[in-house]
Amino acid sequence: MDFITSILNFFSSPVFKMAARLLILFLLILWASVIYWVYRDAEKRGAIGIYWAAVILFFNVFGLIVYFILRPPEYVADVQERELEIKMKEEMINSRKSCSGCRQPIELDFLVCPYCMKKLKKSCPVCNRPLNLNWTICPYCKASF
Repeated sequence: MDFITSILNFFSSPVFKMAARLLILFLLILWASVIYWVYRDAEKRGAIGIYWAAVILFFNVFGLIVYFILRPPEYVADVQERELEIKMKEEMINSRKSCSGCRQPIELDFLVCPYCMKKLKKSCPVCNRPLNLNWTICPYCKASF
């Protein structure tokens, strides 16, 4: 009986009550910080942040589990960065030209393919700039040939 009364005295002591209040305060601060984190994370991912914050507010841990399952997989900034990188790589690929004879990479201003010696462009007799084979006038110096 003495053991049970000592346990009951411990639970009614001011130290235990203070520890319980601090624990409750810690849990409330943790809950509020999780709500704030979910709001910010949802906004970064392109979801409605206030909606997900309300879900966490009312459903607590279960709402957090639902958020982790249903949240968008990537941040909006990551998607935009990836799309920009893809666009940049496509432009880089499109800016490179290859020889129609041997398919080797060539520069845009080459007159002859250095691999197979195929004539790619002709040179303007006046300004010596590279011209397409089917042009009859130089767009740089207006020379006709």
